Parts: sequence; C-alpha cells; structure tokens
Amino acid sequence: MTSTFNLHRTIAFIFNAIIIGLIIYFVIKTDSDKSPIIFMVFYPALTILNLIIAIVLGLLKVTQAKIYKQIIIGLLLLFVPLVIIISQY
Repeated sequence: MTSTFNLHRTIAFIFNAIIIGLIIYFVIKTDSDKSPIIFMVFYPALTILNLIIAIVLGLLKVTQAKIYKQIIIGLLLLFVPLVIIISQY
C-alpha cells in the first residue's frame, strides 16, 4: 500500500512539474508580449484539472486524493512567484 501510494505521488508530482516546465519553456521561447497570457491560461487550467481529480477521488473515498490536494496547495503557493518570473520575460 505504501509503496504504491509513494509511486503514485512521485508520478503525479513529476508529471505536474513537467507540465509546468513546458508551460514556462513555451512562454520564454515564444518571447512575445502576449506570452504571459499563455501562462495565465494554462497554469490555472492545470490547477483546475488537479482540483477535479482531487474531488473525484475524494468522492470515491480513495486515499490518493490527498496527493492531489497537496499538488493544488503547491501550485497555488508557486503561482505568484512564477507570475513575477514570467512577467520579466
């Protein structure tokens, strides 16, 4: 049980980190004045997707819902610093 929970947590964190990295990479690479808008659309969309997953797993009373709650908290905490970093490009 613990090893599958840790494996699920690792995969979820890595997958979300890769998606955030791709969003930031795309914003920096396009180097347009409209690039921060891309970040402002896709980052909250990722947060909402994780929220939907957490709600569904919570309704099903699955312990993995805790993983997605942690991811949502992390995404919300990183939002303002990432907006400041993105606005510099």
